[in-house]
Amino acid sequence: MKRIRYLAYLWTVVITQIGFGVSGSFLHLERQQGESVEFSCHIEPGSPLPYGFYLKRTWLQPRIVFFWYQNDPPDVKDAADKGRLSISGDPSSHAVNVSFSQLKAADTDRYSCEFMVERNGKEDEKIPGRTEFFLYVSSDDVSVDVELVQTCVGGSAVLPCHTPNGEGLAVEGVSLKRQKGRTPVEVVYHSKQHHSSNHFPAERVQLSSAPSPHGITYNVTLQQLQVEDSALYSCQLLLHGRPDCSTHLERRTFFVSVQGEECGCSNSSALLYALSAAVGALLLLLFGFVLMSKVKARSGAKMQPPPPVYEEMVGVQSPCGKLASLRLEEAESAEYSNGQRRKATSENHYESPRGGLLRTNCHT
Repeated sequence: MKRIRYLAYLWTVVITQIGFGVSGSFLHLERQQGESVEFSCHIEPGSPLPYGFYLKRTWLQPRIVFFWYQNDPPDVKDAADKGRLSISGDPSSHAVNVSFSQLKAADTDRYSCEFMVERNGKEDEKIPGRTEFFLYVSSDDVSVDVELVQTCVGGSAVLPCHTPNGEGLAVEGVSLKRQKGRTPVEVVYHSKQHHSSNHFPAERVQLSSAPSPHGITYNVTLQQLQVEDSALYSCQLLLHGRPDCSTHLERRTFFVSVQGEECGCSNSSALLYALSAAVGALLLLLFGFVLMSKVKARSGAKMQPPPPVYEEMVGVQSPCGKLASLRLEEAESAEYSNGQRRKATSENHYESPRGGLLRTNCHT
């Protein structure tokens, strides 16, 4: 039972470490130039209360947008943002709302919130908000649907391409565009006659096709990704009779976010989940073993045969002992029948007193 308690304790610790609580989320926001957007930042209530708040850009232009210390005016780092920012709430209330107006294409980026909490005798702690934001500001009238693809350093990303409107035209190739600045750039071009890969060597690009509910899906797989490969990507299929003349991202766009951790090395969350599963399986196996042992012990006790009748009557005397006593009584009776001792007669020592009809395996 001590082992079971220890494993249960270990399993609880592992589950606590990986956190089955509310995890952070990632919110996609698409806007047109000139529109507005709002970031709602909050954390779980706790003590001590936060005294400050950061809003940061973490991708295209990594920098601090502003810092807000309690009741002081927000410290906006870029003068161009001062007239476009509107801030409400209070860091000590665990919630801050930030509004951006007059958006520009240069505002496209990944944004994160951080609350500052004072720790006695320790360095102040930065608690990230529960939501991160990806803001895409389009510079034209074409709206896009941005999908998040997250991976790690050295990992890969699969970008599916579909024919427009499910048209069954012959596909002659594929073009992959990437946007990190204001203008998209073609990084992969593949057709039956020509193949080029700017920024991506040929060994890092894999093309494949597979059937799907919408027809044939052509997948572009980018391999061995690095942090600097984080960008917006969109692929366009080259159809017969339709030349590629677009200079913008397609409606379906992927935000490939490459985290600064190597795949399989620093992925502590995956390791903790695997450890939790292993400990849980071991705990269940041990519990099942203990349960089966108890059931087997009980069934063995119930199926034990009752002692023979002769053992109940004379204790634990064996049948051989009984047989010897019986022979001794018969001999004494024969010698003293009618009160007279019978004369000794010659006896065949190779036969039993009953004429060889009684055989036994008892040895003296």
